Amino acid sequence: MKINLRKAFLSAAMVAGLVAGAQELSKTELAVRDIKRAMALMDASWDKTMKGTTANMYMADRYNTETGWTSGASDIWPLTAAVEAHCSLLQALILAEDVDAELYNSNFDKYRERLDILIDNLEYYRGSYRLPSYATNKQSQPYAVPRSNKRGGANVTGVLNVYDDQMWLSRELIRAYEITGSENYLDLAAYLADYVLDGWDCWRDADGEEYGGITWGPGYNSKHACSNAPIIQPLVWLSEIYKDTGITVNFAFRNEENEVVREERDRSTHYLEFAKKVYDWQNKHLFDRSGVYWDMMGAEHGTIVVDRGYRQHVNCGGAVGAFYSYNTGTMVAGAAELYRVTGEERFRTDLATICRGALSKFATYKRNYNAYDFKTDKTAEEGFNTWFNNVLIRGYVYAEPYCDNTSATNGLKGIQVTLDYAFENHNRNNMLPIHLLAGWGDEKITKPFHQFAFASEYSMLAVRYLTDAKTGGVDSVLADNENAGSDIVYNLSGVALGRLDEVEPTLPRGFYIVGGSKRILGN
Repeated sequence: MKINLRKAFLSAAMVAGLVAGAQELSKTELAVRDIKRAMALMDASWDKTMKGTTANMYMADRYNTETGWTSGASDIWPLTAAVEAHCSLLQALILAEDVDAELYNSNFDKYRERLDILIDNLEYYRGSYRLPSYATNKQSQPYAVPRSNKRGGANVTGVLNVYDDQMWLSRELIRAYEITGSENYLDLAAYLADYVLDGWDCWRDADGEEYGGITWGPGYNSKHACSNAPIIQPLVWLSEIYKDTGITVNFAFRNEENEVVREERDRSTHYLEFAKKVYDWQNKHLFDRSGVYWDMMGAEHGTIVVDRGYRQHVNCGGAVGAFYSYNTGTMVAGAAELYRVTGEERFRTDLATICRGALSKFATYKRNYNAYDFKTDKTAEEGFNTWFNNVLIRGYVYAEPYCDNTSATNGLKGIQVTLDYAFENHNRNNMLPIHLLAGWGDEKITKPFHQFAFASEYSMLAVRYLTDAKTGGVDSVLADNENAGSDIVYNLSGVALGRLDEVEPTLPRGFYIVGGSKRILGN
């Protein structure tokens, strides 16, 4: 095969210039550029793939970049990616206010309004049914996989609702609450977390130990990595939000004699304990020595056993399936958050292993680009790896301050380089190909699912740079401080502003440190 040396040289030179250009920008300058690129991608998808009216809006599943054709409504999972992208962008804009007030003032309200519209239209996926679970039997209102034509009228029975969809939504609703202050978003996030935890297999084995694990959904017996690890980070966040509030939750479970008992629990403690339980279950049953996680413990579908109003335990086999980047990414984020709030060294030790394992398994080092390129599907219509990678990348953002090797940093550098290369070389009306370096090829179809993933990645890179510029890369300036549990409010530079109850009403809206954790406060 003949090689066009001039073309190869120009390509290498162009890449070198791209990398050098990014390095020449300060952290704040690069963050502002990333925010603007995220907005460009989001606006394109909003204009071309969000259909209907404000009160009855859906996101098309596919879009033809040449003809403008769009398919019908996406499932709830891709739509949640749009919610995620807006949360990520708004988080970045809040952090950017001090460095570019005009950028914040011109855009925050616009994307805040869009976030509210997206969350409001989730109601077309919601339905009601009676669920017999392991220790409860009650009416529930989760979200279905497909969209209904009526608010609250979705069919959520059997396999038509899955637990991981509720987990992804709970995560983003917590972020929406932190950004907007809407108590409705927090209440809904907690409701979904409680619904998911009802799906924890609390039946006991012969030794009196819980079998544990959450099935893929109420209509499945298989227990998946994607129906367990995604709830860890939201549970940690909820634990922080409810800390010292005195708010409780009435939780049903099975005791050592497998009798159903109910217990009133402190909501904060309950959520943190379950975050650890889910994390430990996945490490025990799905971890592979290569440093990543198997897809699931398989079991026969469609054989749900219900006796006397309760779901019965069904034995699962061993770990099976493939390795997907998001199943490791959720554990990366979970380990980082659990280490941040507990200080338990085992989580930091795990981080080093799984961050390294994920980069090795799911990315390829490209020498010409001096960066890692994340593997994806053959075409945009054939799979979900582009969004799966987004979950790993955002996990790296949370893990980087605590990772004892360069894996998280190298992964984040890789997505910055490859996103920029695609944006500057393969940009098709502010839509990017899933093959960021190779380009579109013969492909015409894209998914807004992927475009919102790219926008979220750009936004989280901006969050990373702006947080790093203000705090030296540590999420909490009080993480190791003896006063970490106090109610003193600090800004991100570590300056004490006063007691929470005294200063909160006067604070401008933004990120602050309270009790060793980063929170959004103010009006």
